[in-house]
Amino acid sequence: MPLLSTIPPAYRVRRKRNWLRVSLTIVLILFLLLPLLSGYVTWSLTHPDRRPIEVTPQDIGVTYGDIEFTSADGTPLKGWFLPAANGQTDRLIVFAHGYSGNRVADKPSLPTAKALTENGFSVLMFDFRNHGLSGGDLTTVGLNEKEDLIAAVHYAQEQGYGTNGIGLLGFSMGASTALLAAADLPDVKALIADSPFSDLRPYLKENMPHWSHLPDFPFTSLILWELPWLIGHDPSEVSPLKAAQLLTTRPILFIHGGKDDAIDRAHSDKLITALAPNQPELWSVEPAKHVGTWELDPVTYMDRVVSFFQQHLGD
Repeated sequence: MPLLSTIPPAYRVRRKRNWLRVSLTIVLILFLLLPLLSGYVTWSLTHPDRRPIEVTPQDIGVTYGDIEFTSADGTPLKGWFLPAANGQTDRLIVFAHGYSGNRVADKPSLPTAKALTENGFSVLMFDFRNHGLSGGDLTTVGLNEKEDLIAAVHYAQEQGYGTNGIGLLGFSMGASTALLAAADLPDVKALIADSPFSDLRPYLKENMPHWSHLPDFPFTSLILWELPWLIGHDPSEVSPLKAAQLLTTRPILFIHGGKDDAIDRAHSDKLITALAPNQPELWSVEPAKHVGTWELDPVTYMDRVVSFFQQHLGD
């Protein structure tokens, strides 16, 4: 006699019901847990830990002064002003740092600032909101940071700096932010973008696992759905590619490593295509990783930056 026939029908029904309850419980837990986990990651991405400022221009022999100004929404921002070694302040370069960093976290920052001051440029370095010593508690990866950078330029102009030319130098998120801000700053005569992304939403969709450390499915879609609720805007509003339409007459140098595993060089290629009438420059060192060109060849890096601004900003 088959063994199955010895199991009472009522028991088989109860067993099926138990399995159904267990399955439904698991589904319910996942239904609740996945949004909570993705929500926590989304919050973490927009609230990166602040990194301390452990070095100052004085440590490398550069004179500087502390500055403070406010963004358009009243967020207090802090930074430094580094006058040119010759005492002139009529040519100014404003730096824009990367995500989760601060005014000196990007390795090229201080050495390049020193090289610029030694060649007649003043430099303004500051912390974006929710970074370094600045106020604010939310990072929007370019949206509100654009207003911070605009405020930095306006502050410099109010102080009488940069009367003979203003340039921007941005790294990673700061590079994309520089492109966004320059579109609203006609007084910016030239800019350098080291490792920018071209469009935030497509970039996040392609690279979210790199930042979230979670599987692409289902977390990328969940995070992108939650992000607008958290920051109050859609990431699609952060589009250097669209801003490029207003930059077709500005000299722009793109620097992007061929082995960038955080923001692929294809993003700079897209921006260069959009800016083609302006013939923007691209300097790409094949082995370089994200914002890594300076590490491979610091002397050439600083020479390229200084020469570019000497060419395009007033003497």
